[in-house]
Amino acid sequence: MPNSPEIDALLSLHSIDSKIDKLTAQKDLLPVALRHIETHLAQQRQALEEKRASVKQLRTQIHAREVDLRAAEQETEKLTTQLNTARTNKEYTALQHEIAAKKADASRIEDDLLAMMADVEELESDAREIERSIAQLERQHAEEAKGVSADVGQLDDQIAALQEARQAAVAKVEPALLGEYERIAQKKGSSALAPVVGNSCQGCFMQLPPQLSHTLRGGRKIVKCPSCSRLLYMPSGVV
Repeated sequence: MPNSPEIDALLSLHSIDSKIDKLTAQKDLLPVALRHIETHLAQQRQALEEKRASVKQLRTQIHAREVDLRAAEQETEKLTTQLNTARTNKEYTALQHEIAAKKADASRIEDDLLAMMADVEELESDAREIERSIAQLERQHAEEAKGVSADVGQLDDQIAALQEARQAAVAKVEPALLGEYERIAQKKGSSALAPVVGNSCQGCFMQLPPQLSHTLRGGRKIVKCPSCSRLLYMPSGVV
């Protein structure tokens, strides 16, 4: 038996709402790839800042060690000059020991400087690599954003057309029935209606009482599932 006009009007509205929900879900998924790129970009930019901060810190340390090296070299020159004025072998030998110690200090400082300069070179190389990665991600983000914008525009147009169709469909649904449908839809979305197949609600898959199934087969009345509270309907062709 065919459904009543009221039921057909509600089914038409439900079909439109289902399409709107589906398109809205597609639209919501579009920025996911963009957010992934943005997260990666933020991580890369943070890594770049850390590399630059490390380079800055090392350069400060290098400057300090260069000052230490100049001081050690100047002290060595001063002690070497004093060798010429040493009056005793003991004084001469003591000066030689001091000179050797200062040269050893200078050698250690030079080793430190070489190691720190190598670290700076490595950090700067890493920073350049990160900069290249950031540039690539920015290009990728721009391309993705362009595609997302176009897709969002198309989906918005489709949703807008469906919203207009929905207004026309709403006008055909009896107000009390519409209110009940929209109350359920607030909780269950586009699954506010559920078909009945094999005497079971396809929303919660509970078996329906025989009297309820009989009422549905009459196609004249909307009934609610006693288990999940969805509005039930009998699909076309089901007897």
